Amino acid sequence: MQSGFRAGHGCTSATLKVLNDILTAIDKKQYCAAVFIDLAKAFDSVNHHILIGRLNSLGFSNDCLAWFTNYFSDRVQCVKSEGLLSGPLAVSMAVRQGSILGPTLFSVYINDVALAAGESLIHLYTDDTILYTSGPSLDTVLTTLQTSFNAIQLSFRGLQLLLNTSKNKCMLFNRSLPAPARLSSITTLDGSDLEYVDNYKYLGVCLDCKLSFQTHIKHLQSKVKSRIGFLFRNKPSF
Repeated sequence: MQSGFRAGHGCTSATLKVLNDILTAIDKKQYCAAVFIDLAKAFDSVNHHILIGRLNSLGFSNDCLAWFTNYFSDRVQCVKSEGLLSGPLAVSMAVRQGSILGPTLFSVYINDVALAAGESLIHLYTDDTILYTSGPSLDTVLTTLQTSFNAIQLSFRGLQLLLNTSKNKCMLFNRSLPAPARLSSITTLDGSDLEYVDNYKYLGVCLDCKLSFQTHIKHLQSKVKSRIGFLFRNKPSF
């Protein structure tokens, strides 16, 4: 499922959909495992030729395709440091993150990645992706997740998007089922094992492996205390 920059969708609806799926699995006394996927320089890695092909497959007219081709052509960038400006450097890839079109074009670019999820569920929110699956057998769950993760990686590679391996994490959601002595590793295509974590911040919400939300509550309490402290220290100014 793709939620980024769609009418009626946002971080809240995306998070609620994922949480509902995970809680449903927990209520059924099933294991649920997830991979949180982080891409390296995602917006900067968009291939213009592939993106135009995506737009063409969606039925954009020739005039629109010509407009977008022109939009991506002859772009340059400069770097300014300590008052010195570099010479122009041609930009042959990327969509501008600060532009109006950039996020929407990126969502179009990666939308078909979801088709590779196979028996797992996937939720895409621009460059934040979660891949997850559930079932009564932990071994089956992890095998299915690994198979889907392999396919997703190949799909991203086809788009010339690379994983930021150190930031990709696994989590096993479980409240009452027997905890395994050792979890089977989920690995990248390059052979790196992903780290299992008990907490992960997804779309602004601190998820924990039992979905108790204690970590998120403590995070909010800390923010509130900080804001109250600021108001107290500066109350003479109000």
